[in-house]
Amino acid sequence: MIRRTVLCIVCILLALCPLAACEKSPAEVDAPAVTAAPTAIPSPTPAATPAPTLAPSPAPTFTPEPTAEPTPTPVPVTDPIITLTGGERLTVDAAFTFEDPGAAAQDYLGTDLTDRITVEGTVVPYLVGEYALTYAVTDDDGRQTQVQRTVTVVPVKLPEVIDPPPKTIYLTFDDGPCYNTEILLDILKQYDVKATFFVVGNRAQADLIRRAYEEGHSIGVHSYTHVFEEIYASEEAFFADFWATEEVIHAQTGQYTTIFRFPGGGNNTASWFNRGIMTRLTKIMEDMGYRYFDWNANVGDAAGNYDWSSFDYYCSIRARIQPDDRPTVVLQHDLNGASVRALEAFIPWALENGYSFLPLDMTSPVMHTPVNN
Repeated sequence: MIRRTVLCIVCILLALCPLAACEKSPAEVDAPAVTAAPTAIPSPTPAATPAPTLAPSPAPTFTPEPTAEPTPTPVPVTDPIITLTGGERLTVDAAFTFEDPGAAAQDYLGTDLTDRITVEGTVVPYLVGEYALTYAVTDDDGRQTQVQRTVTVVPVKLPEVIDPPPKTIYLTFDDGPCYNTEILLDILKQYDVKATFFVVGNRAQADLIRRAYEEGHSIGVHSYTHVFEEIYASEEAFFADFWATEEVIHAQTGQYTTIFRFPGGGNNTASWFNRGIMTRLTKIMEDMGYRYFDWNANVGDAAGNYDWSSFDYYCSIRARIQPDDRPTVVLQHDLNGASVRALEAFIPWALENGYSFLPLDMTSPVMHTPVNN
């Protein structure tokens, strides 16, 4: 009975449920129906197409704004400038001549004014001492500049004299070359003896200087004219005569010499008309780097002594050989034929008795005689 009752209740409830489901709530009466969108089927993703490669665009060119011209700075107006070549102090060796190294000049604008430079002052190049030279220049506007240079002339340092071996003989010959010089050279060559020739530059046989030099003999200056009144008229006259002979020697040998013998010797009396010139010249020439040689054995064969035989001169030379093994500087003249031929006997005698012969050079004993002017 109960079971039947329960079933009835269930059936009633089942019948009522659809009705309840069909009733709309007040809130739902006016709401629009919602229809679910159909689910879209995904389309396949197409493969990516590579972007085309583009050439790089040129960088833009920019034209800079023009720069304004700067205002020029005014050039300060100054006096001309002188530049001394070699500096403001110059030291030179004593010599026959002095060559000014010069200077350059310009104005404040840089204009070259070198050709307007004037120089005042004198340098005596053979006299040791200090000298002043003044350089001046003026520009177009009248502005002037002066600069001074001090020139100091100093003596040339001479080599030291070296004592020769004992029993040394220096044969020296003045006033050639001449017709006898070739005979003399033959005699010297026969015995392999070297000598010294103090030459006169205006001789017609000047080409014999070359032979003497090439055969090992020393060549020195004696004179060009051998005219004492002209040579010793002044220092400048002596220099002119001396240098003329130097040029002859150079032409024959390719060398200048630094040895010489004064015409008449250092103690000559022919220069007395110009008082003191020998005292001045002996110092000046040594200051300039020359050495002069006198003698201590005068054979006596100067011009005019032609009455002696070669035997007389042979005896004269032997008689004048220095004692005590001291060096002997013999004075002969190749103008004298008898004196030249005397050597044919003297040289063998000297060699047999232990003497030797040398040519003079800058280290040889000078044998100066006392200067009397």
